[in-house]
Amino acid sequence: MIEDSWEVWYNSVMKNSNRLFFVAVLSMACVFAVSAKSLKVLMIGNSFSVCVLKEMPACSASAGDTLDLASLYIGGCPLDRHWSNVEKAGDPNFKPYAFSWSYASCANNAAAPIAKLGNKTNIPQALVADKWDIVTIQQASGKSPFPESYEPFAGKLIAKIRELAPQAEIVIQQTWSYTPYDKRLGTWKMTPADMHAALKKAYAQLAGRYGLRIIPTGDAVQMYRARLPVDYGTPLNRAQIDALAEPARIDFHGDVTGSSRWGKGGKSEKDHEQHRLRIDAAHLNSEGHYLQALVWQAALFGTDVTKLAYRPAALSEEKATLMRRCAMAAVRGGWLEGSPDAPLPVSGDRSMMTCWKLK
Repeated sequence: MIEDSWEVWYNSVMKNSNRLFFVAVLSMACVFAVSAKSLKVLMIGNSFSVCVLKEMPACSASAGDTLDLASLYIGGCPLDRHWSNVEKAGDPNFKPYAFSWSYASCANNAAAPIAKLGNKTNIPQALVADKWDIVTIQQASGKSPFPESYEPFAGKLIAKIRELAPQAEIVIQQTWSYTPYDKRLGTWKMTPADMHAALKKAYAQLAGRYGLRIIPTGDAVQMYRARLPVDYGTPLNRAQIDALAEPARIDFHGDVTGSSRWGKGGKSEKDHEQHRLRIDAAHLNSEGHYLQALVWQAALFGTDVTKLAYRPAALSEEKATLMRRCAMAAVRGGWLEGSPDAPLPVSGDRSMMTCWKLK
């Protein structure tokens, strides 16, 4: 069975806590740089936002910026459930969110002012735990192409954020489309490109309604797929997948979304004890985490990430360069075309994006 494997995926993020601590300490060296900027960012989301903790702290440190980044996480959590959780938060013991963070402004994560909340909390508690500069929201990926699923929950959540954190700018993360191996695309009769077009429109409508900026992660993913290019051809069918023998895995053809592994599943899966090929056709993979971080760094700090020195050790400079260009083009509201050395476009649809002055 093809599944998202939220629990297994989240556990893999948390295993990197030691690396996040190292990045936080490394970032301290940049706090007093003349050109440095500082931001406190709270993400209200799910597995499509908690993964920003993977690479953005290192990107911000490389840019000489100070990033305090925190995540409120429930796997697959849509806007309606976020709002329902706010309504239940009158009970101070109601803490449905996994809470994790990387604070570059502190000597270590334990010294962060939000550490008093522990690793479980709720939205109102998190909103008042620090003086956030930015609070991000997003729709669950499975509802993102459907604009009717956003309201009235988004509006109510936005109003609550403005009430409890009036100093914060609310920013929307535009999520991304699935690979062809996600069976929901078949149910919806959509291709990955169709899904992206639908969610892009839905997020733009939401942003326009409330005057919010967008972090265009989905645009950057789609641009990278087109520019690499990623060509799935004819994906394997169920029988072909079942015939694969370990260690064979699914080939995602260079996409930054999708991964597969052999092993047991998360406890929420009925067959979690079975050792088999498990396919994640929705989440960003390790390369995608870097692309996402680049988009966030460019959108929130105004960094020209085409000049960013940092890249993960396992990623080739050729791929990293293309990702930097795609991220920058997405944030500037254009489309990356032509040769790899062609100038980045600066034109395009900017109606939902206020671009920061680049460093």
